[in-house]
Amino acid sequence: MKERRFFMTEKKKSKYFHRIEDLPVVMLTEQSKSHMVAGQNVLISFIENPPGCVFPVHSHPSEQILILLEGEEDHICGEERFLMKPGDICIHPPNVMHGGETKTGFKGIDIFCPPREDHLEKLKKALKERGEE
Repeated sequence: MKERRFFMTEKKKSKYFHRIEDLPVVMLTEQSKSHMVAGQNVLISFIENPPGCVFPVHSHPSEQILILLEGEEDHICGEERFLMKPGDICIHPPNVMHGGETKTGFKGIDIFCPPREDHLEKLKKALKERGEE
């Protein structure tokens, strides 16, 4: 049987297919920004923190997995402190304090399950500002 491939021939909106660069930009803090997309049970945040950015120590009821892609971050999770580098992964259990500081700046992927309510609100606001709801 021949393999069938489907390609979008025009730049159309799709409820299934997205490009990171086309996702709305959401400001997480004054310095930290993210391109976000949410499904029914998960939220993915393509986070970018500039050099010198401090992400305050905080907690939330969602489980979070951070995958560092570029740069470095001095990270704290619970009672542990470590330097995250590209390829490193940190699993943040629900309600565990965590945060970090980057001297180099970094890019990473945050996965939240279930989606963080505060992030969903910021995402809805960003979509509304773009005329998408």
